[in-house]
Amino acid sequence: MRRAGARAAFVAAGAVGCLTIAAACGPSGPPPLRAWSDSYEFRVTSDPSPPRARETILYRVVVLDRKSHQVIDRGEGQIFASSQDRANTYDSFTPAPEAGTYTARLNYITAGDWKVGIRFRRDSTAKLERIEDWVQTVRGARPVGERPIQ
Repeated sequence: MRRAGARAAFVAAGAVGCLTIAAACGPSGPPPLRAWSDSYEFRVTSDPSPPRARETILYRVVVLDRKSHQVIDRGEGQIFASSQDRANTYDSFTPAPEAGTYTARLNYITAGDWKVGIRFRRDSTAKLERIEDWVQTVRGARPVGERPIQ
């Protein structure tokens, strides 16, 4: 009886260890926000997540062709946001080293809910397409001494 209990405890400890290792090796942070326009699929992440007021937030946007699922390089786009108080912020996409990936930086000046949108086109001859806005909750600003160096 003692052996069966010890064996069960050993198996349970091994399973917990494997799950801990798997969790540590997996992706960190929340999964990307996914959105679609008529021609494109967008996968959006932010750092930090959730964003905080008065800090620069780095958005990474992966753009795929909606039908072929191929990445879109050399596109043009912008991310923009408006608060309930009518404060606005925006930035143009900058190509990242990874294929089909763009970055942009936003600085939310107040905490609260912001409507965030993206517009994008494959090149200057293509139609500019916009996704449906999503609501981004922005947490309160940290004290100046606790903010990351930017």
